[in-house]
Amino acid sequence: MSGARILVVDDEYGVRSGIRQILEIEGYEVEEAATGGEALALLESSDFDVALLDYRLPDIDGMTILQTIKKNGWQPMTCMITAYANIDTAIAATRQGVDFFLPKPFLPDDLIGVVETLVRHKLARTEAERLRREHEASLLALAEEKTQTHSLITSLRDAVLVVNRHGDVVLANQAMTTLLGVPEEEVLRHHVRDVFGKGPLASLDEQLKAPLKDRTIGQLDIADHTYMTSIVTFRDEDGAPLGRILTLSDISQVRRLAMEKERFIRTMVHQLKSPLGAVRGLVEVATDKSLGNDLDAYIPMLKRAEARIDGLVQLINDLLSYSKSEQAPNAEPVLLDLQPAIETALAGQAVQLAARSLTARAEVAADVPQVLLPHGDLDLILSNLVGNAVKYNRDGGSVTVRAKREAEWLRFDVEDTGLGIAAENLEMVMSEFFREKRLETRDIEGSGLGLAIVKRLVERAGGRLEVASKQGEGSTFSVLLPA
Repeated sequence: MSGARILVVDDEYGVRSGIRQILEIEGYEVEEAATGGEALALLESSDFDVALLDYRLPDIDGMTILQTIKKNGWQPMTCMITAYANIDTAIAATRQGVDFFLPKPFLPDDLIGVVETLVRHKLARTEAERLRREHEASLLALAEEKTQTHSLITSLRDAVLVVNRHGDVVLANQAMTTLLGVPEEEVLRHHVRDVFGKGPLASLDEQLKAPLKDRTIGQLDIADHTYMTSIVTFRDEDGAPLGRILTLSDISQVRRLAMEKERFIRTMVHQLKSPLGAVRGLVEVATDKSLGNDLDAYIPMLKRAEARIDGLVQLINDLLSYSKSEQAPNAEPVLLDLQPAIETALAGQAVQLAARSLTARAEVAADVPQVLLPHGDLDLILSNLVGNAVKYNRDGGSVTVRAKREAEWLRFDVEDTGLGIAAENLEMVMSEFFREKRLETRDIEGSGLGLAIVKRLVERAGGRLEVASKQGEGSTFSVLLPA
C-alpha cells in the first residue's frame, strides 16, 4: 500500500506536518492544504487515494469539500478529522458520503490504521469496478473470486456482509462473522434472515428488505458498543439491483468523546459560574454599602473576592494547560536531566513548605536516565504533582520525590504523608474537575484539572501515570516514561 497518494487538509501547520511525517515514514506520498480552496485546487488537478479533511477550515468547511468531491465524481476515499467530534457530526458527515470519521486527538497508530483501511477500500473499490466493467461483477462471482478484492474486504476492520438480490449471503468478512458469533460456513449461501435470526443484527433484516435506496444510514447498539450501519445497493449498468452491502463501523469512541465533552462543558460552566456569582454578591454588598460607610468593614469581603478572582485566574490557566495537553506539543522533545527539574519544582513550593513545617527531599538514583520530553511538559508534570503533595499534606509531614530506572522505564514517584484518597475514588482522581468531597478537603482550593493535565502529558510521551493511596496515611503518584 506504500506509494498511495494522500491529501491532508488542516489549517493547523503542526497537525499537517505531523500527519505528513507519520505517513511518509510508512511510504505514502503526501500533499498538504491549509484551506478548503487549496484542497479543491489540488483535488481538481491531481488524483488522490485518500483525503483527510479537517471539519473546520478558515474559508470553507470540510463538509463543503466533501460535497464538492461527490458532485464532481472525484474518487478519493475520505476521512473527516476533527476535535469537534459528536454523534450528530459523524452521522451528518456519513450522510454526505464520508468513508471514515477520526476524532482529534488521535495516536499515530490510529492514523496509520485508518489510512491503511481506506487505501484497502480504494483498492477494493477499483478492483470491483474493473470486474463490473468486464461483466464479472455479480456479487456471487465477487464472493468466489480468489483475487486481491476478496482478501482486502476480508481484512477490513469494519464488519461487512454482502447479499445478492435474493437475500442470500455471498460474502462476510471475519469482523462480521465474529460479530455474529458464527463460523463463515454457517453464513455464506444462507438467507440473511436465517443468518441474523434473533441475534444482535436481527433488527437489520427488515432494513435489508426495505425499498432499495442507494444508501441507508443508521445506528445500532450491541452490548457496550455503538455501530454506525450503512446499507448500500449494488446495481448493474442498467441500474437494476444486484444486491446490497451492509457495513458496521464501531463509533463507540466517538460517542464516548461526545458524552465526555458534554460533561466537561457542564462542569466547566459550573466551575466558572460559582465563583463569579460569589464575587458579584460581595461586590453588591460593597456597592450598596450594606455594612455602613466604614471601609474597614468591607476589607474581609474584598479579600474573599480577591481570593475568588485568583482562583478563577488559576482555573483559566489550568484550562489552557489542559487544552494544550490535548494537542501536539509546540516544542520538540529534548533529553532533560531529572535532578534539576525536581529541585526547581520543590523550590517553587518553598514558601508553602515552610509555612506548614513540611520536610521535602529528593532521592535520585545515580544511574537514572535522562527523560525525553518538551521542557515545559516536565516542569508542568512535576509542579502539579509536588503542588498536590504539599496542598493535601498534613502540617509537619513530608514530601519525597524519588527517581530511578525500572527495566525499560524511567520512574519517578511523588510521595506525601497527607490526607490520602478513599479507595472508591482512586479510579476517578485523574478525571477532569474531580475533587474528593470530604471534611478535610473542604477548604482546599483547586480546579481539579492538575492530575488530568499530568495524565495527558505523560501518555502523550508514551508513558503512564499510576497512583497508590490509603486514606489518612498519604498518597504516591508514579510517572513511568520510556527510558
